[in-house]
Amino acid sequence: MPESYFADARPEDVGIVPLLESRAEADPAATFFSFGDRCYRIGEFNADVNRFARNLRRLGICRGTHVGVLMDTSPDYLTLMFALAKIGAIELPINTAYHGDLLQHQLRTGQVTVCVLDDAYIPAVSAVLSEVTELKQLIVRGQAQSSASARVSSFDELTAAADTANLGNVVTHDSVAGIIFTSGTTGPSKGVLLTHHYLAAYGYMYADINGLRADDVLLNFLPFFHIGAKFMTIATLVCAGTMRLQPRLSVSAFREEVRKHGITNFVGVGGICNMLLARPPQADDADTTIRTIYAVPDPDEIHSELEHRFGCKITTVYGSTEVGLPIFRSATDEYRPGSCGRCSPYYDVIVVDENDNALPPGAVGEIAVRPRRPFLLGSGYIGMEARTIEAWRNLWLHSGDRGRVDSDGWFYFEDRLTDSIRRRGENISSFEVERMVGAHPAVSEAVAIAVPSPVGEDDVRVLVTVREGAVLHPPDLLRYCAEVMPYFMVPRYIDIVTDFPRTPTAKVEKYRLRAAGINAGTWDRDAHGFTVTRSGLVGPGQAGGDAPAGTPEAASGRQVRV
Repeated sequence: MPESYFADARPEDVGIVPLLESRAEADPAATFFSFGDRCYRIGEFNADVNRFARNLRRLGICRGTHVGVLMDTSPDYLTLMFALAKIGAIELPINTAYHGDLLQHQLRTGQVTVCVLDDAYIPAVSAVLSEVTELKQLIVRGQAQSSASARVSSFDELTAAADTANLGNVVTHDSVAGIIFTSGTTGPSKGVLLTHHYLAAYGYMYADINGLRADDVLLNFLPFFHIGAKFMTIATLVCAGTMRLQPRLSVSAFREEVRKHGITNFVGVGGICNMLLARPPQADDADTTIRTIYAVPDPDEIHSELEHRFGCKITTVYGSTEVGLPIFRSATDEYRPGSCGRCSPYYDVIVVDENDNALPPGAVGEIAVRPRRPFLLGSGYIGMEARTIEAWRNLWLHSGDRGRVDSDGWFYFEDRLTDSIRRRGENISSFEVERMVGAHPAVSEAVAIAVPSPVGEDDVRVLVTVREGAVLHPPDLLRYCAEVMPYFMVPRYIDIVTDFPRTPTAKVEKYRLRAAGINAGTWDRDAHGFTVTRSGLVGPGQAGGDAPAGTPEAASGRQVRV
């Protein structure tokens, strides 16, 4: 790890509140972040946080209160987040796209008694109030409406005049600061309990991995119900840098935004890096201030292109809301294609079999993690005791991810355990399929999922988006796959799509794709007369193919050896 902000820090001294207050005291006139056309100085921001905190107390919110937050990104949200931390309340940020059963699930599972929300989300919350009996108080930013089921206050009450001095009460580093729900890419989300120390440590480690300095400008466009938005905010405080806060990422305006604000670092989570590369290259793409991109994942098929195009270094990690950042590759580490890095000095990481026995280098199993310092993991799933016991069994946190480690200590992510595909007796990593398909020059992003096979087990389905200006037809992609993949991985089904269902953090919601199933637009190689054998791909007309004569499939049928 590069020179560390975190190495010598005592756990008792690492927390959200002392970090903010120490920075505000050290240089109150320094710019903490900008939003829109306004810059926010850290001393003034801390004063606003203290005002909010005292007004929250006046409304009866105190240590241990579970406060749901259903708000868009704004300076008010950022102020509220720190104010809740100062009084020891437990913040539960909620995905703003949720309504109905999903919203009800988070409110009830998170034991929310107070909800702070933008007025745009009043209908969604009102629709579930009768089912969420614990929720007794709403604080509305915007036009508040009366409710028979809960007491309603105006957000203006939080901004009212109050003492702006630090509160002086110490919130212990080991107390719970928040509950963040997992992104739900594989099913219903789980609420992870996060201590003050854990949230702060996440920011410290992010600053270390990216080698952040006081002259760094971090672009933060992630929603605050995602841990990434929080650790970028904390990392800005750690390095005494500046944050550019935005409600969302505009891919089309990205270059101008980087130049205007001098952006040096941002998170390329989910498919964001693919989206940026899908834009037509410009001669001056590399003429930017970007120093590091934190790319998770960091597919080797785009790694070099990304670094070359933007003139920067790519960092990456293996991590999650529950496990922190136990594996990483910093900007100064060597690059190993396909690897997510080596073990952090603050964690132990092993790969285990189904009986929790450690596996030797090269063997694929489940990644398990434990901290070398206290409170560097999530503290369980709220309201899900059985899932907590299962995940934290045998004194290791079981990630639910398949991976391996080589003899040099470099780790490789293989797949989610729930994302594996089994075809004709072969276990197939959807991650590997996506990596190979994503290397096609016309492909912007690829997703691989299992489709139940009529003869048992699974068939492989690949869905892809195409780079701007490129043209791609399913038979051409099939031939490419047959050239680069083992025969048993070659997809039967191919979809060319404009985008995927995504979480607000740009992760693909595979469970929705699986639930929707194949449709009229799905191209089926079997129905078009293609056959895959151990010897290669056989096109229509070569092995009983039934594509009509004169079609592109018939005209281009050939056998490709693999």
